[in-house]
Amino acid sequence: MNSTPEQLRFASIPAHSVRADFAGGGLSSDLGPVLLRGVDLQIGLTKRLAAALPDRRHQSYVSHSYHDLLTQRIYQIGCGYEDGNDANSLRHDPMFKLGAARLPFDDEAALASGATISRFEHAASRQDIYRVSEALVEQFIASFSSPPKSLILDLDHSEDACYGQQPLAFYNHHYGSTCYLPLMIFDGQSGGLIAAVLRPGRRPFGEENAMIMRRVLTRIRQHFPATHILVRGDGHFSGPELMSLIDSMSNVDFIFGFACNPKLLAMAEPTRLRAIDRWVAAQSQDVVPNAVRLFDEFAYQARSWPRAWRVLLKAEVMALGENTRFIVTSLPGLDAGMLYEDIYCARGQAENYIKHLKDDLAADRTSCTSFLANCMRLLLHAAAYILQQQLRTEGLRHTALSQAQPSTVISKLFKIAVQVRQCKNKIVLHLPSACPVRDLLQTLTERLYLATPAKSLNSS
Repeated sequence: MNSTPEQLRFASIPAHSVRADFAGGGLSSDLGPVLLRGVDLQIGLTKRLAAALPDRRHQSYVSHSYHDLLTQRIYQIGCGYEDGNDANSLRHDPMFKLGAARLPFDDEAALASGATISRFEHAASRQDIYRVSEALVEQFIASFSSPPKSLILDLDHSEDACYGQQPLAFYNHHYGSTCYLPLMIFDGQSGGLIAAVLRPGRRPFGEENAMIMRRVLTRIRQHFPATHILVRGDGHFSGPELMSLIDSMSNVDFIFGFACNPKLLAMAEPTRLRAIDRWVAAQSQDVVPNAVRLFDEFAYQARSWPRAWRVLLKAEVMALGENTRFIVTSLPGLDAGMLYEDIYCARGQAENYIKHLKDDLAADRTSCTSFLANCMRLLLHAAAYILQQQLRTEGLRHTALSQAQPSTVISKLFKIAVQVRQCKNKIVLHLPSACPVRDLLQTLTERLYLATPAKSLNSS
């Protein structure tokens, strides 16, 4: 057996060689777990999710409660460790143990292994998925101290490419890949995540969209009876089932993209020709505009619609050609141009939120062999997004990172070397003396320390 310590060799400096080993002891490369714990204690997220999951395991053989497993897995995802197998190393990391409220150097307090995390994800039933999804909606509702005057719910589907034999992964011609097509629902004003629903890779049906939104809208309406709700999305959602559902609910409106058809094109023809004429005339000006846009609206009732709704037209002409677009809405008042540019186009921000969820927090890591396990995995990544979003909007408000994406927060605030010392009655964390975000951490930790923790899981 070779007893020589493992060493890393680096380029030498004058009169000195440079070596490294892994005998640092109580060191960690992650400050993130204790920061996420501070947010979690304020909003009660992991407690809410754990309360939604009945533990059917034989308690004689249980070493890690569901709350412990949720805390460990969500914090690891929130710190950039999306793979469940990362737990095999991180279960002994003093900072992740501290984030889970365990003593950092207690050998009996090791966190769960990757195998335990995998069993937890694969144990999820349909009822578990439903209850956790419902808990995420309740978490969003609880984020308001009082009922808001208005809410905007942004709906969007996103490709989740699959590279194995995952059940219900289908080839989607639009994306050119075998994938899942999860539905994400965000608060269009704050970026808060309301729901994340894993779906097969096929194009969604109108009945499916209506079924999901009925549950979400009903739950929100129970807590916010007087709040005006606007549901916003692209052409995937302009089916009669969802529009009829929203039309049947009081104080709820919709604005959706809408695919053109020969009848709509004929109705739009006069406005389109005027836009072409203006573009041609503009070519003789000293300064040629990038585009000419004209807006119009008309009442229109498709054969499958129960009644007529406002259809708004954008007739745009530019150097690359024409760009004619339609949207349908139940919103009264406001002219077509304002509804299109100021209200409908703002839904594009939801694509940035999806980018945060997929690219920064790896929510598309749905590689389990069970569809329900992949559903649970998506919900765990959604919970990590909620912690990150709350950290930015509350803990980092009015700072340089208040609008930062999760990957920036992770690289600047979470990936900081920490030396951990455990004394008789306190734990001391030593950070680098030359830490470049010292002032920012001072502000953030004071806000997390002084804020009132969540008192009730049902508060709204």
